Amino acid sequence: MTKQLPIVSIIGRTNVGKSTLFNLLVKNKVIISRIPGTTRDTNYQEAEWQGREFTVVDTGGLEKNIYTETKEKLDEIDEKITEKAKKAIRDSDLILFLVDAKVGIMPQDKEFASFLKKNKLPNILVANKCDNKKTAQQVDEFYELGLGEPIKISSASGSRVGDLLDLVVKKAKVRKTRVNLKKKEKEIIKITFIGKTNVGKSSIVNSILKEDRTIVSDQEHTTRDIQLLPFQYNESNFMLIDTAGIRKNRNQIKKDELEFKSVQQTEKAIKETDIVILVTDVSENLSVNDLKFAKLIQSAQKGLIILANKWDLIDDKDLKTYNEYLKYYKITMPYLMWAKVIPISATKNIRLTKILDEAILIHKKFKQEISKEDLYKFLQEILRIHKPTIGRGSVKPKIYEINQVNTNPQTFEVVTGAKMSLNNSYLKFITKKIRKKFNFQGAPVITYVRKLKNIT
Repeated sequence: MTKQLPIVSIIGRTNVGKSTLFNLLVKNKVIISRIPGTTRDTNYQEAEWQGREFTVVDTGGLEKNIYTETKEKLDEIDEKITEKAKKAIRDSDLILFLVDAKVGIMPQDKEFASFLKKNKLPNILVANKCDNKKTAQQVDEFYELGLGEPIKISSASGSRVGDLLDLVVKKAKVRKTRVNLKKKEKEIIKITFIGKTNVGKSSIVNSILKEDRTIVSDQEHTTRDIQLLPFQYNESNFMLIDTAGIRKNRNQIKKDELEFKSVQQTEKAIKETDIVILVTDVSENLSVNDLKFAKLIQSAQKGLIILANKWDLIDDKDLKTYNEYLKYYKITMPYLMWAKVIPISATKNIRLTKILDEAILIHKKFKQEISKEDLYKFLQEILRIHKPTIGRGSVKPKIYEINQVNTNPQTFEVVTGAKMSLNNSYLKFITKKIRKKFNFQGAPVITYVRKLKNIT
């Protein structure tokens, strides 16, 4: 056991620089844009300063009268952003209240300052965008908020952020005990949920966590930033990663700043994950965007689980129903059918733990080593089933041995003579048989040919 990291939340109006400051402190950057309301979900990540660790939280911008009684009704997304921000405030050990030094005091700033004082919440008033002397001189007006001296910084340039962090680690108190996951960092299984918009990724993550950590809405592109969510299950440590969906074609995406950055984050998440969870809507036919994700996964060389979400919407299911849908998936995405297809329902909580059980099995397969003796026996078996076929030329190919040269991803070399050419379809046959023989379902398997220089 170790002491729990203090939680430091960054709060303020939209476009005061919360996400820019957040990105200075953490490894995994969030999307920054001049478009108001870019950040929606609260983002939790660990940060460190002068040997002191803490959890820093980026929140959505708060623009309306949310801390006082009001008859003004918020729209669905604003209401959920507000709920997330309020939860972050309740959970915080320290609040960084960001204001815009260039704009000056706004009514929302006064309202939030009043809220902080009324509830006696530990806070630091931070005057951001002090990029020059003139702006810095205007900061004195923020004394009117009654929160003490405003700390002048520029999150864009990083100026005086170190001074702010000195104050943060001094004021942020260490909390109650928790299990120390840091020492077991190598054992954390990273699983990334990808899929088109409104397919249920965030709902699945929330159902697994049994907590509404990400915003769920019928509006498209609700999730914009990736969400990194630590989780424990059956003594295994997970990092659940929720990503934004793709709505548009590549040319349209390039014209949409937020969607373009969301897609870049998703692609980066796939590269850094252990296992990709492709979420599909089983109540609809697979779409063009589903197939775009499938092609992206094909080249990623990561573990894979395919989810057929909204299984509860399929009527008149019987013992043959799953096989019928599985056949459809195989016909539509044959290049991904080395993965297991799991029918689930996020809303009805059907087979959600099966996702984690399968991820644990796949993660174990990453490390599996196969003896030379077993590979020799395997080679003899496949040669009896199907002799090697010629790729190019007239020399009949001969396979001398198959070697495991790497794990994670599982990589095998097929050794032939120098002047021999092995048909690519036969190499695919070997890959398929390796996966079946050594139970590598869901794990990436790479095979390639190595030619011996002096043997024909």
